[in-house]
Amino acid sequence: MKLRSGDEDIKTTFFYGWVIVAVSATLGFLGTGFYSYSRGIFLDDLSIAIANGDRTEISFAFSSAFVMGTLMAPFIGRLLDRSSPKKVLMYGVAIVTCSYLLLSQVETILQFYLVTTIGMGLGMACMGGLAWHRSIINWFDHWRGRAIALGVLGASLSGIVMPQFVPELIENFGWQMTYGIFAASTAITLFPVVFFFMKDKPEEVGEVRDGLAYVQNLSNQEARFNNEADKASWSIKQMLKSPAFWSIGLIFGSMSAVFNATMLHMFSHIKDMGLNAAMVLSVTALFSAVGKPIIGWLSDYAGSRITIWLALISQVAGLLLFSQAYDLKIALLAASLYGFGYSGMSPLRTFSLSTSLGSNTYATASGVLKYIEAPIVLAASPMAGYIKDITGSYQLAFLVLAGIMLLACIGPFFIKAGGALSRRKEASASD
Repeated sequence: MKLRSGDEDIKTTFFYGWVIVAVSATLGFLGTGFYSYSRGIFLDDLSIAIANGDRTEISFAFSSAFVMGTLMAPFIGRLLDRSSPKKVLMYGVAIVTCSYLLLSQVETILQFYLVTTIGMGLGMACMGGLAWHRSIINWFDHWRGRAIALGVLGASLSGIVMPQFVPELIENFGWQMTYGIFAASTAITLFPVVFFFMKDKPEEVGEVRDGLAYVQNLSNQEARFNNEADKASWSIKQMLKSPAFWSIGLIFGSMSAVFNATMLHMFSHIKDMGLNAAMVLSVTALFSAVGKPIIGWLSDYAGSRITIWLALISQVAGLLLFSQAYDLKIALLAASLYGFGYSGMSPLRTFSLSTSLGSNTYATASGVLKYIEAPIVLAASPMAGYIKDITGSYQLAFLVLAGIMLLACIGPFFIKAGGALSRRKEASASD
């Protein structure tokens, strides 16, 4: 089959950008997914083994990894915008593999802090979403929302699987050997996948963003407008003067803070209630996985504002129900609502940032944005652990987390909507 455009015939072929999405999903599954969804499962064993049962100390250790990633993010972001995301990803896989091996050998809280902070903090900053989101943006424009959403789907699928088999691994082999298994699976799978299949830009395989066949079908006006808007380069000074930049920081700093606190403490909270914590965590991840394609399509169609509000309100409802989760049915309903809501956290952050500020300096902007998000994120997980320690319950903690999500609902008023409807409207207005 051929598509006619002017004097050129273009064969419709499979667009390699979808391979980049698949590689990103694999990185999400074995990288950020393993790390994010396993922290809460390891919490009890780690606190007993190296922290005298103090969950707050372990919570601070995971927060310290976030601090390291935050400090390095602007530098890694600038490197990604100017260099090769593939190389950064390879370094990240190597660092994370070594960090899991070291975690399997730690015996004191100090050793745990050092490995988690330096190793996992730096490693996840290099092989996490910042790097492969940069790659997806290089490959997609009009389909960006869907591509990012499918890319981060791997992390959600990991969340479905992890609560089912990680507790068994820990019970049968111990938490140290389980970290060793994580190291082996990370190295054996991710090194060859990234090395052989990741491509930094479409030009490497003779393509263009979104694919030659698709681009040739765009109207000249729509293509011209979108290219002009997307290619703008922002200095850090310009970013810091942008209301959209600060609003995105408020929205996704809040989402990330609540996500980190919830993923770290939800398993223990549901377990304390005498309920099936593994089932609840898996349902949370299942609805996150189901929600990602929906969020991706909706952001492409209706833009980021409406989609972000939907995600935030779903999380508020889920968190309120978690605070009252004395029954398995209520806990599962809370898990489905919260899971759907946070499915938009990663794809919507990238979508709204790249549409509001353009994609040319996306990684730099994303890295600098970490500094704005950090104070919110750092406070949430230790706060939830502290509330549990002094009250004996997580109920108040989940109510506070719901309040943070409500506050974040202010943010979308100040960002660019983006999406197909916004793009066509602005392109028509420029005629």
